Amino acid sequence: MTTYQPATPHSDSILRSDRPQRAMRKESVGKNAFHQEVAGRFGLVPNFFVSAPDAPEIIEKLWEFAKSGYLDNPIPSLFKERLFVFLSRFCPGRYCIIRHCGFLVGYGHSSGDRAAGAQTIDQAVHLLRCPSPWRRDLQPIYASLDAIELPIEWPEPGSELEDWMFAASAVLFVAPEQSESPRAALRNALGGKRLEYLLALLAFIRTAHYWTVVHPGLEIEDDVRELMSKHKELASLLLQDPDDAGQSAGT
Repeated sequence: MTTYQPATPHSDSILRSDRPQRAMRKESVGKNAFHQEVAGRFGLVPNFFVSAPDAPEIIEKLWEFAKSGYLDNPIPSLFKERLFVFLSRFCPGRYCIIRHCGFLVGYGHSSGDRAAGAQTIDQAVHLLRCPSPWRRDLQPIYASLDAIELPIEWPEPGSELEDWMFAASAVLFVAPEQSESPRAALRNALGGKRLEYLLALLAFIRTAHYWTVVHPGLEIEDDVRELMSKHKELASLLLQDPDDAGQSAGT
């Protein structure tokens, strides 16, 4: 299966404090309209959006992609954020899974939506403990999605239908060369238009993962460091090695 190759950063380096660099970065945050727009959506400026000081115009272009593929994508906010966290389990960098889990439990706004309710720590832990698709028999999942007679609305957070869609989406995301069955199953369940919204979200998440891998100095924000210090089980799940996506997703 095609998967990410770069090595996973060690958890010590993820959580290590670099005060001079962080202080310098904070001085530049909030002083321009771009940062104010980002903070207006998320409730803070994630370090992702201050990660290229040598070419800040590139970050603004990434922001436009974030808005179209993620923030303003008409998929329900909690579905988007939960899927972002679920798929970030398979990225070798830990920035996205930590930051987006923070959004999910109320450290900032899920999918940039102030009205999205925060999930509980237990709900986040359950999501992080869900078995990955390549540790499951996927054919019954595809069959269940194929059996839906008419396209449906987006599923409720934590439902069985959401679980099926996350499993199929993960195969599309990690192994696009094996995407025929999951794509067909998702298209049957969602209809063509909703499937395209989903694919746009997957495209942005994949871009975000790549960006964090090629910017290994990207720091975890103080708010989610505090979150992990308060919830050790959650921290352990967020900092563990990425789920093994090397097994066949077609089983």
